[in-house]
Amino acid sequence: MRELNKDFGELSEEEYRRVIDFMEMYHALQESYKMLDAAHQQQVDHRRLQFLGFDAASEAQLVHYVRFLTDEEGLYPQFDKAEHHFNSQVPMLEKYKRMLQTWRNCPRQYHLSASEIQQIFSA
Repeated sequence: MRELNKDFGELSEEEYRRVIDFMEMYHALQESYKMLDAAHQQQVDHRRLQFLGFDAASEAQLVHYVRFLTDEEGLYPQFDKAEHHFNSQVPMLEKYKRMLQTWRNCPRQYHLSASEIQQIFSA
């Protein structure tokens, strides 16, 4: 337990929930994309559907928490860890916050249109 506390123990309950919300948003984006017909899928850059994680240099505790959720808890197995294992190498927290707000304003969060997906990415 001490090891976990060192890696991400200083995060607040609100921060834990927010990270899960970010990951759930990406899950919804991916599932919504799968439900689009081929013509609408072409309107979305599918590379942006990958959850990149957080910056290990400036958001290290968030990176460790995402790794804990995916590696130890087995959540979101569909997320591609890629070679960086959720280290985005650029700060992402503020971008994800803007995206989350836009996603929450969508009436059908798990059945997004191509336009809504683009709006979320552009937030």
